[in-house]
Amino acid sequence: MLRDYQMQSIQDIENCTEKNILLQLPTGAGKTFTFCEIAKRFFAIEVKKILILVHRTELLEQAKKSLGERCFSISDGIKVIPNNYDYYIGMVETIHRRINKLPKFGLVIIDECHIGNFKKMPFFTDENVKVLGVTATPIGTDPLCNVYQKLLMPTTISNLIESGYLLNAKAYGVASDVVGVQKFKTKGGDFDTNQLDQFYSSEQMVFNVLKAYREYSLDKKALIFNVNINHNNCVYNAFRNDGYNVYYLDGLTPANERKDILQKFKLEDDAILCNVGVLTTGFDEPSVKTIFLNRATKSLALYLQMIGRGSRLYEGKEHFTIIDLGKNTDRFGFYDDYYDWEKYFKQGTKSDGNGVMPSKECPKCSFIQHTRKLICENCGHSFEEEKAKQDAQEKEQKLYLLIKKNPIDIPLDRLFALRKEGKFKSDYAPLFQIAKLIVNYQNKHKDIITDQYCESLAIIELSKWCKEYNKKNNKWHKDLIIKAINNEKRKQLTS
Repeated sequence: MLRDYQMQSIQDIENCTEKNILLQLPTGAGKTFTFCEIAKRFFAIEVKKILILVHRTELLEQAKKSLGERCFSISDGIKVIPNNYDYYIGMVETIHRRINKLPKFGLVIIDECHIGNFKKMPFFTDENVKVLGVTATPIGTDPLCNVYQKLLMPTTISNLIESGYLLNAKAYGVASDVVGVQKFKTKGGDFDTNQLDQFYSSEQMVFNVLKAYREYSLDKKALIFNVNINHNNCVYNAFRNDGYNVYYLDGLTPANERKDILQKFKLEDDAILCNVGVLTTGFDEPSVKTIFLNRATKSLALYLQMIGRGSRLYEGKEHFTIIDLGKNTDRFGFYDDYYDWEKYFKQGTKSDGNGVMPSKECPKCSFIQHTRKLICENCGHSFEEEKAKQDAQEKEQKLYLLIKKNPIDIPLDRLFALRKEGKFKSDYAPLFQIAKLIVNYQNKHKDIITDQYCESLAIIELSKWCKEYNKKNNKWHKDLIIKAINNEKRKQLTS
């Protein structure tokens, strides 16, 4: 049965006059089911063949199962493509190599259409073929509006959570202080893989992911996204050596072995799966409870695709957990934030995107939440107390720099000379002048200098005054200069 937003998607597409349309549906919204229904309705109305392009084996199998026996799968071993099927499905490279053997199509559906290798296909400029691109993240290096005329966005992650179609996430930041000081270079639009590998494969960072698993995800099904094959191996071996039920996948894992691993991962509640570049799209295992972002990325698409693997509904699963070891939440915002896809659609990766919702980590439990929160949602820690400590530390640092670079300059020699010249009528006149200069100094730097610091300055200058005029440096004189400072403050406030 179609959900309301899926039905809305189908109606909007059928009403569109544009030839090339892009449908944005969040990860977990049922993209495969939706575009298969679109294909069935298109064939019923137009009686024209449909081609579906995918880039993962899992996506191919999902779509073929939905379309049934009238769907022909174009795989590597196929040399002759029959002309008597309604639907054809295959991976983009396989289809591209057989482009001249294909029948005529009325509709071409491209899943995960933000991936650049689909652009080589000739269907975008063929006036006799409608093209429907589908993705959760319509972001390309080149703006996708260059090949699609219309972007449709029937729903959002937050709407799907509110409607009970997806689960919300609890996010924890791990090793953020260590990650935050790294200066990763950018290469190919993302952080340099070699630098990431060197950092994340270090003993310290591998220990951090193990520690995070024990603290936040022990005995829960977890999916770990790593940097590259070397890093994936490091993390896998660390979990295996500690006796955990862990599996390994990368792009080189043979198809039959990969299928067996995914089946075991599905059935075992405490399974951990280390992967790199494999399960970001086309993987649907609702029982996953924890997503480890064991890398930093500059790609919003990758960030949301990784997180989306944990968002599916599952019996007894009230939410899923994100363990962020890359300060990615700081970079992109929360999983259920609003994202300005229209802007990305028109501007590509050059888009400034939406304003990232400011977030902070709890120093006690590492739970990530909005900066406005005064009490940690997870452990009840008071941020007001933490903020007061931080403010005090910042003020101390600023005061130190002020004293070092711009200390107070009280011209005692000049004041004492003016007294000798008779410009002041009393020995106490220079003392009151000192008080005035201290107050002026505080007003100039009032966000840094405290009353306590002003009083300490006054006591230092008082000792010099006492020595000059042979006065006792006693409580009476100390009270006198403090009183002079307070009187000067009141005087300046009322003037």
